[in-house]
Amino acid sequence: MLPKVGSIHQGTVAAMFPNYAIMVFPDGFTGLLHISELSDRFIRNFAGYVKFGNIYTVKVIAVDEEKKSVRVSLKKINASDRAKYTKNAPINPEYIDFTSLKAKLPDWIKEEQ
Repeated sequence: MLPKVGSIHQGTVAAMFPNYAIMVFPDGFTGLLHISELSDRFIRNFAGYVKFGNIYTVKVIAVDEEKKSVRVSLKKINASDRAKYTKNAPINPEYIDFTSLKAKLPDWIKEEQ
């Protein structure tokens, strides 16, 4: 079943080409992500922006029922939508270390006085 225009999905880049990528989605459909749908700014190198195997949150911008194809966009999704659909990885507390900040704190206090 194809998704509706405007729906938001997370998909994996399954194939890369110079100006577009093919994405696969857990719902069983595939989508085309064209270079023009990455950003409002000029993108010179598609492969520098999108990586094979990475998961991206995208918005469906066109559905062709006859060809069973979907076009998706990264630039049409805003930050709040992206946050809703992106799972945040938990941070391991053992990687949090404020030792260097604690060492610099006396110097910063002296500078402010």
